[in-house]
Amino acid sequence: SGLEQYAPEEVLFYAAQVLGRLMNSRDAAIYTVSNGDYARLFSSTSQDARKLGGSIKYTAMGMMYDDLKAHRIYINRNMEGDYPLFACGVYAEDSLQLILMVWGIPWQRMTLAEANRLDITGRLIQDALVRANRYLDAMREKRYVGDSGLMAAEAFEHLVKAFFEARDKGLTECVLLEIPTKGKSHLEIAGLVEKNIRRSDYIGQMQDGKLYALLCNTDEDGAMRVIWRFKEAGYKTHIVREAAV
Repeated sequence: SGLEQYAPEEVLFYAAQVLGRLMNSRDAAIYTVSNGDYARLFSSTSQDARKLGGSIKYTAMGMMYDDLKAHRIYINRNMEGDYPLFACGVYAEDSLQLILMVWGIPWQRMTLAEANRLDITGRLIQDALVRANRYLDAMREKRYVGDSGLMAAEAFEHLVKAFFEARDKGLTECVLLEIPTKGKSHLEIAGLVEKNIRRSDYIGQMQDGKLYALLCNTDEDGAMRVIWRFKEAGYKTHIVREAAV
């Protein structure tokens, strides 16, 4: 119920807070599965919860992957490296969509009762995300320009605001880049530069008439690689630190 107060674009950010609160841990993270092998960090509640990095090959994570694949709760009983102490998967039908991870739990709490608590928490978060995603899918025609990957101004501004507020609360990292239009249409430029960003990033326009790229779970150092790729494509972008949304 705590997630119902947030807009659909915000649910996944604050799901990490809810996960940490329900598991009584300050260190919780949510990864989104971007393809069959890799998952990207979407939101987290502490630096410790980000220790695996922004991108992980979860299919190479041994027992943790075995448990996720079998729809079981992973318990790190061997205190293996930087692995989370608990992890579980959130599925849409039989497809893994999210990985919930928790650190910062004392040894004496690493029990089946805690694993069951994570299982229930994961199911509740899944229900909230399903509702949010259904809404966003239903609104796709209003959120995007035609069948393109270019987000319309109002929807993109809502998304940027959600990311910036989550960033300011320490739940995620993001960078907003302004893309020069050079007299071309936003739709045309978006089609040209889409290959220079990841599937988890966004290109959109705002009501100020400018075109932007929102780089998710990326700091300014990481954004420099994208800026360089844009430059090689003929577009000299720059970082926007405060968006007027």
